Amino acid sequence: MVYHGTIISMNELFDTIRFYDYGMYYDLYWTGLNNKILGTIFIGLAKYGIVIFFLTFAYLIWNKRINAFLCSFFALGLAGFADFVITIFWTRPRPFIVHHDLITPITQGLQVDPNSFPSGHTYIVFAIAASIFLYGHKRLGVILFVLAILVAVARIGAGLHYPSDVIAGALLGLSSGAVAYLVVQRLEEYWEDRAS
Repeated sequence: MVYHGTIISMNELFDTIRFYDYGMYYDLYWTGLNNKILGTIFIGLAKYGIVIFFLTFAYLIWNKRINAFLCSFFALGLAGFADFVITIFWTRPRPFIVHHDLITPITQGLQVDPNSFPSGHTYIVFAIAASIFLYGHKRLGVILFVLAILVAVARIGAGLHYPSDVIAGALLGLSSGAVAYLVVQRLEEYWEDRAS
């Protein structure tokens, strides 16, 4: 691979990515530790931000938006399956495991999956936001995207994930939301054609 006129190896490329990944993680984590208000926000969103997204399911059902609900649920299934396949072939320990001498996680006393890549919370919130947005609930979708970004940043700031974990989780969630939307739309058209 050519980089600024020099040839670098894949190992050098990955070392550079890891260097910046850890640097951004470390800066955000320590910013949260040194700012009580920001640290509390990170911990609150990292632990409980996902609940808001599951409450949207109740909203969709209550407002008889069953297809949007099914689309979101299908997106979660797709993202979860992709995550399962990724972890079969590659696992990455969480930063608080690798850097246990520097980081005290918010998960003390809890049973937590030691795998960091991709961020499960992040792909869940982005899958729900994408599928709801694409299904035509633009205003709610935009609100959920903003909250999804906040949850993703909070997962880093709380010491649970590297930036690349949440970026991968966001991409996985967005793509699964888009695929779920296309599948549900096709099924909806199919059933409408059969009914007429």
